[in-house]
Amino acid sequence: MLFAFFNIFMPHRTAGVKIGINMNSNETLKLNKDFKRLYYRGKCVAARCVVVYAQKNKLNRNRLGLTCGKTVGKAVKRNRAKRLMRESYRHLCGGMKQGYDIVIVARTRIADKKCGDVQKDVRYAFSKLDMIV
Repeated sequence: MLFAFFNIFMPHRTAGVKIGINMNSNETLKLNKDFKRLYYRGKCVAARCVVVYAQKNKLNRNRLGLTCGKTVGKAVKRNRAKRLMRESYRHLCGGMKQGYDIVIVARTRIADKKCGDVQKDVRYAFSKLDMIV
């Protein structure tokens, strides 16, 4: 009975189809040494509200790290900034070259920006880094 309920009202749960693009734990940068490596050795492009660091990795997938300093604001504003950056990456990752480690750093100006503005800046940075196919 319960299985029939899921099939009728939530077919995406039983069909095994992914909806959207989820970032798994193996697609994120979490170690401090990875962030430092990108800061010192990676290519850097600054846009109006984000700074993007990128460097090739030896994997066939991109890994993303997000940082947001306290200059952006308190926790609510920092979390919103990270959500905006993550969403911008999610929209662009389908048309990007694979095999890069990427760190997106929020600048102070991101606090008042809309999602479309952040997407434009992230797209600009990725195009400058020649990562968009």
